[in-house]
Parts: sequence; structure tokens; C-alpha cells
Amino acid sequence: MGVENRMNTSFTKENNLSQLNTEKMLNISLNTEEKNFLKMQNDFLHKKTLLKIQEIKQAREKHGFINYADYFINKLFNDILTVLKSCGYGIVSISDINFDFIDRNKFDGDICVRIPKLLKQFKNKEYITEIIPHIIEVFNNSDLVSNGIIKRIDPVGIYINITLGDQYMFNSLKDVFEGKERFGENNIHQGESIIVDYSSPNIAKHLHAGHIRSTLIGEALSNLYTANGYTTHRINHINDRGGFGFLIEGFYRRESKIKNFKNKNDLLFSIYTQYRKGEKVAKSEEIFLTLSPEELSELQNFYGPFEGYKDFLLNYTDFVEESKKRFSALEKGSHQETNLWMKMVGWSMEDFASFYDLLDVHQDYLLGESFYAEYGLKYIMDMCDKGKVILYSDENAKKDREKLDQLLDQNIITQEVYEELNKEIFRDIGAYIVDLGNFERFVVLKGDKTSIYATRDIGAIKYRYDTFSPDKIVYEVGQEQEDHFDKLFKSIKKFGIDSVDFRHVYHGFYVESKTKKKLSSRDGASNVQNLIQEAISYFKAKYLSSNKSAEEVDDIAKKLAVGSIIFNDLKQDRRNPVPISSNIEEACKNFEDSGGAYILYSIARANSVLDKAQNGNEIGDFIPTEIALSTTERMLLIEINKYPLIVKKSEEQENPAILLDWLGGLCRLYNSYYASQRVILEDGSVNEVAYALAKAFKQVAKNATVLCNIATPERI
Repeated sequence: MGVENRMNTSFTKENNLSQLNTEKMLNISLNTEEKNFLKMQNDFLHKKTLLKIQEIKQAREKHGFINYADYFINKLFNDILTVLKSCGYGIVSISDINFDFIDRNKFDGDICVRIPKLLKQFKNKEYITEIIPHIIEVFNNSDLVSNGIIKRIDPVGIYINITLGDQYMFNSLKDVFEGKERFGENNIHQGESIIVDYSSPNIAKHLHAGHIRSTLIGEALSNLYTANGYTTHRINHINDRGGFGFLIEGFYRRESKIKNFKNKNDLLFSIYTQYRKGEKVAKSEEIFLTLSPEELSELQNFYGPFEGYKDFLLNYTDFVEESKKRFSALEKGSHQETNLWMKMVGWSMEDFASFYDLLDVHQDYLLGESFYAEYGLKYIMDMCDKGKVILYSDENAKKDREKLDQLLDQNIITQEVYEELNKEIFRDIGAYIVDLGNFERFVVLKGDKTSIYATRDIGAIKYRYDTFSPDKIVYEVGQEQEDHFDKLFKSIKKFGIDSVDFRHVYHGFYVESKTKKKLSSRDGASNVQNLIQEAISYFKAKYLSSNKSAEEVDDIAKKLAVGSIIFNDLKQDRRNPVPISSNIEEACKNFEDSGGAYILYSIARANSVLDKAQNGNEIGDFIPTEIALSTTERMLLIEINKYPLIVKKSEEQENPAILLDWLGGLCRLYNSYYASQRVILEDGSVNEVAYALAKAFKQVAKNATVLCNIATPERI
């Protein structure tokens, strides 16, 4: 799905689970005690990454580019600029002119021109009574009028309203018919590469709402970047490192119970849950005493038999110590631990694959935190040697506290700020930090050189910088990570990587529609994924009595359900929360009413009309001559030709909602036209104008849905 997929560069499901392939390498190796299998696996992934980079670059070049300046609307703007340049008022570029599209329900005309530069240069009265009449005179004597490009030009206050020639407007459909599925693409970022980091699930856990939003928005943004000329690399940055010592030890302790879990990711989540529960209970005997018999039984199954709290604590401590040994062995690349770790990653990704397959999302690279950890540690130590990273000592903290005391004494900061900054100073002592100034520090490594999230994120940037040479790196991650990415980007620039445009494109939360409260991770995982299946059933029920085959009904129901869910998400400004009802039936109804189904119905209706008009025969692209356009036809032509501008604007603002808002308006306009203008006339002949508009509408609307990763049924 999407532009990148049309270029055949996205991973298939097999590729998306590519880490599993290294098990073969691990299992056939000899002298296992002498080899670091984690390093071998990372070397394997690095080579695979290099091959994929070349594949994507070659596919991008083979796909080619469409010149943005060649689109009808841009050529028109440049033609208008040429005339305005000749007026002698110092107008030199498009940026000197404001173009607006006129709502013909309110005003007459197609394009409105305003020239802020001249409004500043001349007084209002002089501008209206002298400058505008002169400009109109120049236009009326230009080739734009004599060649039928401009039909009429009218002064309206400080504005100049332009009515375009009927034939000229209709001929613009040639752009659509020639461009086909590529209409709307451009070459603005030709030669630039971009990395989009999105989805990023945690191994041994379930996908939660944040991952789902990140996946939907990240995929749409990736398609938009590609459509605007970027060479796009889609990365799924999975958390495959944290807590694996506990998972491996817990697995071996529960190995006899594995057969109880059909879904092995559920097994991993069960191990993770029991570890966290034990961690919580170990902190307090009071908590232990509140446990129910069922909860105590679960802990005994996991940690071993115990009589009381002290026995449990001994068992828990033993588990933690053994887990640390497991993780140490994993870090050293032990065959046993690495092999099991690889299997665990595969179990989780197989579980996640059902979600990715439903949405038809296939990223190019699957690289986890384990891949970047050593890269990050080495880079941070290099920066430490250069003095850009320091081990934050008691002496450093003392100096910062003295500065704080002075600021408090001078009433530059409040007592509340003073206390908060003091807490941060105490928290950071003993860690490796980047001093960002003004009491802002970024902790990048523990004092014992144990890596943390920041270590791996720094390693990821360094690796991507060295390997991909990107112009831009985009992280589609929730808004709660804003402070982290702000400090991360500042630190990286301080290290000397300042040629890359780093962006944190964040999204809001899923919230319960009535309470407006954020969905918890558990709710996000169970409700949202379950909603996809429930929504499919909801739409399927609408077609059970139709004359369509079971296969057709399944296809239509899936596309309507998934398309409606994607539309419901993407139509919101990505920074805003997305409400979802906790009542599944109500949620499905809301998805249908959100507008996604309406858009898919509109495209299917146009497709059906075109099929009937063709009646089994291929009809060429009608471009009739000597036509007179109705008001609605003019508005429809303008909206269709705005599409390349909308694609550009949506990418610039990194917001698919702009695209879907335009698409909803286009569908409403087309349906209004279709209700009053028949494509197939009563005598069976074809209305050429209506046919051409239906064909252009279908093409452009479908192109827009592809960018949003929404599949369209051929008929409904």
C-alpha cells in the first residue's frame, strides 16, 4: 500500500521478521563458547541494512520524479506572475503574490489575486483606483486573455478576481489522465533522504494505543514524504533489550508450562507481568500480606515455593541474581541466551504481524535497541574523551548548587524552582551527562556504563548518520516523549551532528469518548485491536443479505472497517487526542459516521458509474471542445487541480489531516454534482464532460487514500 509499495521497496512479512533468519546461523555455528553470537547477529543485520539501503535508492531513481512546476495550477500561477512582472511595480517572484481559490457559492471567479507588496507600497485609495485598473489593462492585453486562459478579470476592492477559460480549465484533466496513480507526486525533495522511525513496539508486551497511532500516522507521513520526492527509509525501532535477563530466566523456570500458551507473546507478557508483580511485592511485607490465595499461588508457580514473606524474598532475590547472570551472558553473546532471545523477539513480532498485516503496513528495517547499544556506548565514550560528555560528580553538583543558591538569593528563581532543580542535581550525580546549559542536563549513560534508553537513541542516530547519510530524521512518537527528544537533539548537535534536520512529530492520546480520559496501555491494546475485528463484523453484517459472494463481502467489510478506523484517526490533527467509545457497537457506528466510509462509498460509486458507461468497452480520455462549464463543474475542476498543492502542504506541515479534510470536501462536491448531472443519459449515450469528471475524481480521490494507506473496494 502507498507510494513506497508501488516502488516495491517495502519489506514483505518475511522480511519484517528478518531477525528470525539468523537462528539458522546461530544453530549451525561450532565452538559456541568462544563466539559472540549477539555481535554476529548485529553484523548480519548491518549487512542486510546496507543491501536494503541500496535497493531503496535504486527503486527511488527508477520510479522517477514529476516536476512540481509542470502541474496545471503552478503553470497558471507562473503565467500570472509573468504578466504581473511586466506591470513595472517590482514584482519578481511568486512569494510577492497571494493566490486564493474563490468559493463560487459566495463570489464570482476562480482565482483571487492579492499583492501585499503593492498594498504596502501604495495607499489604499491609490492602489484601488490606479494600480489595479492598470494591472487589469495589462492582463486584458496579454496572451492569457487572447489565448483563452483567462475569460474575465474583475476588480473587487483590493483583490483581483480571475475567471478562467472553460476549455482551458477542462484541458487541465490531461494532467490527471496522464499522471494516473502518480498524479500529485512531485520532485521538491529530489536527492534528499529521510528516515521515519515509527510504531516501535516493546518485545514481550502487547501493542498499546500509542503504538497504533504511531503506526497509522508514521505510515501516512512516510507516503507523503515519498510523494514529495524524498528517498524514504521506514524503520521499526523495537525495544528488544530491556528486561531480557528476567524474561530468559523466567522462561526457563516456566518452560514446563509453555504448552498452555498458544500465543507465545502472551507467555512472554505473562513472565513480564509476574516479574513486575514480584518486584512490587518484594518492596513491602504489607503488600505481601494483602495478596489473595490465587495471587500467592501465581507467585509460587513463578518464583518457587515459600511459606512466608522472608521465604518469598529469598526466592525473589535469587531470581533477580540469576536474571542478571542471564543478561550478562546475553550481552557477551552467549549462544544459549542469544538463541532464546532471538526466538522471543520472533514470537512478539509474529504476534504484532497480524496487526501490521490488517493495516497493510510493511516497514523497510527492523532494528532493535540491542543493535544500537554498543554503538551508543562507544560514541558516548568518544564524546567523553572530547569533554562533551562528563561523569557528573559530587564536585560538579556542588558547583551547580552554589550557582542555584546565588540565583535564589537574587530572587531570579523561586523557591519551588530551586527545590526542583536541586532534586535533578541529586538525581544525576554519578551518571554520564551532557551539560546543555542553564541547569539542563541530559543523562546518557549510568555511572557503571550500563546503557539506558538515551544511550541507545544516541547510538541509533550515530549509526543512521554514518550508514544512511540522511538529510532528515523523523520520530513519530507520543507527546509524552517531547522533553526526551528535545534534549536528545540538543545533545547530538553538541556532539557535532548538525547537518541533519531532526524532528519529533508527536501525536496525542486515544481517549475514552465520554470521560475524555487517556486509555491505559491495557485498554489501548485490547480495545483498539479488538475494535478492528469488531468493525469488520459490523460492516460485514450490512452485506449478509446482498447478492455478493462471501469473498466479496469479506473484502468490502475489511476495507470499510480498516479505512474508517484509519480515517477516524488521521482526520484529527495528529497533536490532538482521538476519542473512542468504550462501547464497541457505538465505536463502530462512530467509525462509520466519521467520514471514511463515505469517502470509500464515493469512490466506489464513481467506479460503478464508469464501468456502466464503458459497458465492457474501454473509453478513451474525453477532452471535448467548445464546452460551457457549470458552476459546480468549475468548482470540481479547481478542487481536483488543488491536489498537488495539498500533497505538498500536508508534507510541509507533517499533518495528514490536511489531506483528508480536502478529500472529504472533494467527495461532497462530487456527490453534489453526481446527484444533478448524469453520466449515462436517458438515451444510453455518455455525457462526455460528466464522464471525464467522474474519471478524474476517482483517480485523484484514490491517490489520496493510497497516501493515507486506505484501501478502496472496487464496488460496494
